[in-house]
Amino acid sequence: MDDKLKQKLKNYVLWLLGRQEYSRRELTFKLQQKEATDEFIENLLDWCEKHNFINEQRYCEGFVRKHIFKCHGLKRIQSEAMGKGIDRSLLEKVVEELEIDWFELAQDAYNKKYSNTPANLDYKDKAKRVRYLMYRGFSYEQIDFAMQSQ
Repeated sequence: MDDKLKQKLKNYVLWLLGRQEYSRRELTFKLQQKEATDEFIENLLDWCEKHNFINEQRYCEGFVRKHIFKCHGLKRIQSEAMGKGIDRSLLEKVVEELEIDWFELAQDAYNKKYSNTPANLDYKDKAKRVRYLMYRGFSYEQIDFAMQSQ
């Protein structure tokens, strides 16, 4: 790789990071798409970490907060974090620090979707609501709590 291409890729990474946070894995994938060498990618991302342009802790906190704002449960957050390359132990640490009440979050998600509907449900409607909350990543206990609160 010549110096001009290296500078162009460095500017590309800085431009990306200026717009939003990225994990190291996501940036690696983006640079691989631009056909950068593995050695260059490692050096560039190490440089970015050294200058605090990439911070996995900060990225993970923002990721979890974004999903909590969307009323997603722990299972959904864990699933999507795996796809983003977030370390499982880091994710558990961040979730523990934020002290999230998953039951209240499940109730909020349920109330947002079903607040203006009748409380008497037949089996089909109840199953549909359970599937909705399961998709959002809540456990059976949290779903049960949310549905009984109405």
